[in-house]
Amino acid sequence: MSFDLSRFAINQITTPKWSMPEALEGYKRQGVSGIAVWRHFLEDYGVAQTRKHLRELEMWVPSLCTSEWLNVSVASSMSDAIDTNRRLLDAAAEIGAGCLMMVVGGMPPDSKDIAGQRARVRDALLELAPHARKVGVKLGLEPLHPMYAGDRSVLNSIKVANDLCDELGDAAGLVPDVYHCWWDPMFETEVRRAGPGRILTFHYCDWLVPTRNLRDRGMVGDGVVDIQSIKGWLDDIGYTGPFELEIFSELDWWERPPEETTRIAIERCGPYVQQINTRGGQ
Repeated sequence: MSFDLSRFAINQITTPKWSMPEALEGYKRQGVSGIAVWRHFLEDYGVAQTRKHLRELEMWVPSLCTSEWLNVSVASSMSDAIDTNRRLLDAAAEIGAGCLMMVVGGMPPDSKDIAGQRARVRDALLELAPHARKVGVKLGLEPLHPMYAGDRSVLNSIKVANDLCDELGDAAGLVPDVYHCWWDPMFETEVRRAGPGRILTFHYCDWLVPTRNLRDRGMVGDGVVDIQSIKGWLDDIGYTGPFELEIFSELDWWERPPEETTRIAIERCGPYVQQINTRGGQ
């Protein structure tokens, strides 16, 4: 069965055995023209070379992952992190990425003040907003599951991310990920509140039972997330933006040949990336 993959991208972290050129060629070879670029692969290959290769293959980039973390308490360190994020916004613009994924970091060393850290993150995002507007790359706010609040991100609910988008205006947008949001009773409400214009890209994967560690996401269809219903919400609001498959999987998918992972990703995600005009029909 063939699928329309025009809205589908594979997040590069899903196939970490592939370098940047290998991922570009490997995805394109199987009919996927979208790639969510990861920062360390971009730095290894070079921004200019990545841009050139993308253009040669006629590929598109929904997002650049990830931002410099903001889990610092010293003012000078925060200033450095903001400057790094400005440079990352520049790099995202150069490769044509729609957004820079703002993974904001967890708690600063020796701090227990999560409310204060969330306030510092808000202030930093507001400081970054003018540069995001200038270069035409949005700040992608992805709420992470609360289990990551300590070390990876203090932005932990889709409602808080939506509220921040209200403050940031056209400099930012929402990036919901089913792994991080599926459990949240406000997930559907906040997706509908965001509407199609605020959602920059949408992440697929699955939640395994049991989950064996914090890098144990499932392939779409292997867990307990109701992807079909979630896609229905997106169709209802008229979302026409990108979908990304993003899998962290130390025990399974990262160990497989990337060609196999890509093939299965297309098979599993294909039904959930089609453009639906009305719910239940093409």
